[in-house]
Amino acid sequence: MSLRARLTAACTILAAFAAGPSSAAPLTSFGASLTANDLAALAVHAPGNSALTRMQGASFATSLKLSDSVAFDSGYRVDTGARFASFDAGLNPLRDTGSFLALADGGRYAGFTFTPGHDVALRLGAGNWSGPLDDLAMDGSVIGAPQLYDTAQVNSLLAGVNWNVNEWVSAGISAISSTRSGVPFGFANLSPVAQNASTQALQFSARVNLGGNWVTSAEFGQGLTQLRQQDGAVTSLDAQTFAITVAKRGVFGDDAVGLAVSRPAPGSLGGFGSLVNSTAELPPVMAAAAQAPETDFQLGYVTSFLGGRLALQTNAAYQVNPQGQSGTSAVSLLSRAKIKF
Repeated sequence: MSLRARLTAACTILAAFAAGPSSAAPLTSFGASLTANDLAALAVHAPGNSALTRMQGASFATSLKLSDSVAFDSGYRVDTGARFASFDAGLNPLRDTGSFLALADGGRYAGFTFTPGHDVALRLGAGNWSGPLDDLAMDGSVIGAPQLYDTAQVNSLLAGVNWNVNEWVSAGISAISSTRSGVPFGFANLSPVAQNASTQALQFSARVNLGGNWVTSAEFGQGLTQLRQQDGAVTSLDAQTFAITVAKRGVFGDDAVGLAVSRPAPGSLGGFGSLVNSTAELPPVMAAAAQAPETDFQLGYVTSFLGGRLALQTNAAYQVNPQGQSGTSAVSLLSRAKIKF
């Protein structure tokens, strides 16, 4: 019965995955992945077609043990924020809830993990996203040569420590300093988006194991952002984020389901329902002060097969004041697949 339930869920996820570009995004992890955008583009860019061939770049994450207590971590197109602050590597049914650490997502990441004791882990790392190198969704055959004009860069430094207090409770604190110069091409038509931005933030997190494979977690972030417009005007944003999640693993076997209530960083673009970032090809961007705080309600499910080599995930979210638009609401659906080679 458990396998039948998981297969039914997997078929539902695959159906949503094939529904269209607005409902699919890649799961950035080990191996390669294709989004619904890329699957639809294969026919357009088939051999003999005059359009330039384009495929989503593969994502990967790896850790090299240098000694008993030090490891070198690296990745490309990974969910850097979630990985950096994670307490374990188990199935995560929920998408990033819009924390400040997500500003380091995408592009390249390199860092070190130091474990002086079994229960403590210290991390230090850096991330870089470059418009000309990483914005692979830009198709020169359709819109000219955007790489010549997209000079956007996002550079981030991260530091943090996680402490497993006991088998029931874990806590952590992370810091990020992120700077962006230029406006990524995919955001160029949105207004207003500041020409440059710098953010410094702290994030506190805690996780409690409730037993029976039930886990609850809470996050709170405090950040200060300075935005510089094209006319030279500077705006400062003092903003907070929070997220409360409840998840259960092993519902029907090797799977997990979760529910989250969160408030993403005010003034940020690239959240759950952002159409311009539905394929995770662009990093989150701090744009301008929001009219009203956004609140997201998210439900997620993930299941894996073949010893974890194939994972399918789907997430649905209801957003109040999406992207800070007061008095509006939105419903978003996202499905993604992961294949390990």
